[in-house]
Amino acid sequence: MDDSKSFINSAKDSAYETEIDVYGMNLLYINVLLQIDDISTISRISQVSHKWNELANDNAVWHNLYIKRWGELPNSVIRHKIHNYKYLYKQRLQLNKNWTELDIEPKLIVGHDDSVYCIQFDKNIIVSGSRDKSIKFWDIKTLECIKVLRYHQGSVLCLQYNDKIVVSGSSDSTLIVWDFKTGQVLRILSGKNGHSAPVLDVRFNDKVIVSCSKDCTIKIWDLETGNLERTLNGHRAAVNAIHIHGDEVVSASGDCTIKLWNINTGECIREFIGHFRGLACVQYNGEIIASGSNDHTIKIWNAKTGEVIRTLGGAQGHTDLVRTLAFDNERIVSGSYDQSIKIWDIKTGELLKDFKNAHGSWVFNVQIDSSKIVSSSQDRKIAIWDFSGDVECVDTFLP
Repeated sequence: MDDSKSFINSAKDSAYETEIDVYGMNLLYINVLLQIDDISTISRISQVSHKWNELANDNAVWHNLYIKRWGELPNSVIRHKIHNYKYLYKQRLQLNKNWTELDIEPKLIVGHDDSVYCIQFDKNIIVSGSRDKSIKFWDIKTLECIKVLRYHQGSVLCLQYNDKIVVSGSSDSTLIVWDFKTGQVLRILSGKNGHSAPVLDVRFNDKVIVSCSKDCTIKIWDLETGNLERTLNGHRAAVNAIHIHGDEVVSASGDCTIKLWNINTGECIREFIGHFRGLACVQYNGEIIASGSNDHTIKIWNAKTGEVIRTLGGAQGHTDLVRTLAFDNERIVSGSYDQSIKIWDIKTGELLKDFKNAHGSWVFNVQIDSSKIVSSSQDRKIAIWDFSGDVECVDTFLP
């Protein structure tokens, strides 16, 4: 007899005991329920008796189920105001269902004068960088351009922002740190310590800015001063993409390899070999690495061992360079030079949805949150794919 059946039988036995409400006993039963992460078991327990129904619907039980499935809500203020996690759980399940079942027509932003290479978004804005040398801010609801930053002398190839700064990298070989609110240039990272070729990707945390370049190097800069802390050498071709997690950075190169580095020491911790053509994109969450390549595949790696967990490709895969990807704990979204955007189940590798001809040309960037994909392309357009449908409180799931 498995654990869930054993527990349900115990619940049935206790249902015949006294109905005297002993707080300590209720607390004990709830603590036991908190060990369960199977919603079907909780549902069956709720049918045992009136008392067990009450306990199985306790907010703490559903809060726990939510955390085990999706993690804590990102906004701590909202988190403390939720009094019905069962409802929230069911709304999130519906949202997940929408990702595979809704027929979505994207909303389009047309406002750049050339290819849109990079994007980032939150629940209020989209920020984009383009071959037209500009960075533009867009209201995500009205789709209107609300701010434009200009200073780069070449294409804006990469960017990242938070509520204080924007950091951008360009084909002019420089990085610029901008004030997020005013758009003022705060610092330019270049010169003898800078990159000697286009800056292809950039990431920062609360301590450092990490950049990579066509010059085959990765550079680590002090966030506050802009001073170069160290240069990481090891790749034999352009370093096309990087991603930070904690004190580690993962890099993907045209030399067909992925490397994991310690930011503080510059040590190369591990090398990942498996793609047979150059890599274009990479993401890392501390446990797994996802990479996209010119061999038309996506690989998911165990970051601790270097082993390939799964390869996404074949008959359902992309037919050209996998230029961009993004993942969360439910799905991977990929974009390709074959002009398609694909949604994959991250646990099984199953193709869930395929937007063929998502753009009119190469897909350069995709970013996701719990309810949206935002993509950009050589066709000069930004597309917003919103899976909210009739789900309420979507903003609750967002930072």
